[in-house]
Amino acid sequence: MDDREVIDNGLVDKFDAEDTIFNNCMNDFDEFPAYITGYDDIVGHFPVKHMNPAFRNLNMDSIRQRNNGNLVNIEHHSVLNSDLMRRDYNYITTIFQASKQIVEPFIFNTGLIPLKKVEHVNDTMFYNPAFVNTCEMRGIVMLNNLRYKVKHKEELTQSDSLDLIWLVKTNIDIGREELLRELTVDIWAKAVAPRWMLDAIRKNLILWAKKYLKSKDIIEEFKRVIKMSKIEIKPFEEQIRIAGIAGELERAEETGLEKGLEDGHANGCAETEEKFILKLLETQSPEEISKNFEVPLERVLEIANVNG
Repeated sequence: MDDREVIDNGLVDKFDAEDTIFNNCMNDFDEFPAYITGYDDIVGHFPVKHMNPAFRNLNMDSIRQRNNGNLVNIEHHSVLNSDLMRRDYNYITTIFQASKQIVEPFIFNTGLIPLKKVEHVNDTMFYNPAFVNTCEMRGIVMLNNLRYKVKHKEELTQSDSLDLIWLVKTNIDIGREELLRELTVDIWAKAVAPRWMLDAIRKNLILWAKKYLKSKDIIEEFKRVIKMSKIEIKPFEEQIRIAGIAGELERAEETGLEKGLEDGHANGCAETEEKFILKLLETQSPEEISKNFEVPLERVLEIANVNG
C-alpha cells in the first residue's frame, strides 16, 4: 500500500465518520427521529413489505411513519450543495410515487448552514426541507444538563445520550479536543445509564476521537478511560494518524465561515475551499475529491484549471 492509498483511505474514513454516527443513532436509538423532528407521534419504520416490488430496493433506513400516515424522511449531510439537494428531492418524489403517502423531508445538517435552503424546479415546484442545524444548538445548555445529571447520579435518557453524541457539532465555546475529553472522562465514564446505551455512546465517541483528537496526552487518557481493547487500539491510532488533512479542511471551512461573515459569506468559504482543494489535488484526482468530499466535479475542475 503506497502513501497515496493510505491518505485516501484516511480521508474517506474521516468524512464517513459523521454518516456512520448518524446511522448508528438511527439504528440504536428509537427516539432519534423524534429528537430531530420534534414529532411525538412517530410509530416506527415504514412497512416496506407493503410497497410495490419495483421499489423494494429503495433505502428506507431513514424513513419513519407518523400516526397520521405521513412519512418522515431524514437525510444527514455534513456538506451540502445544490447537487445533493436535487438528489434528496428526487428521493422524496420516488418515495411518494412508491408509497402514495405524504412525505415530510428533514435534513439533519452537521456542517455549515447552506446559503440556499430551497431548490426550485420551477415557479410552482420546489424542494423545501425542514433543516435541523447542529451548529445552531446551544451546546453549553446541553453540556450543563449532562454535568448536572452525572453529579446528581440521575439516569440518562435517550435524548441526553443523543446530546452527548452530537455535542461536538453544536454551538459551544469549547475546543473539540477538550470537549471530547470531558464528554468521555467526566460524563460517559461516570454516567448512570443502561449498558446498551453506554455502549452505543462509546462507539460514537471513538469515531469522534478518530476525527478530532490530536493531543497525545488526551489520546492516551481517552484510550484508558474508554477501555479500548488491543484489537481496537491499532486501527484507532492509525486512523488518527492519517486523518489530519480532512480535519484541517473542516477547520478551514469554519474559518471561511467567520471570514465570510466579515467579507461576504460566499467569498470567505470559496477562498478556503479553493486552498484545500488545491492541497487535495496533490494526492487525489478531481473525481476522487468530488466523490469523497461531496464537492461538484465542475467546481473541482474549475479550481484545477485556473491554478494549473
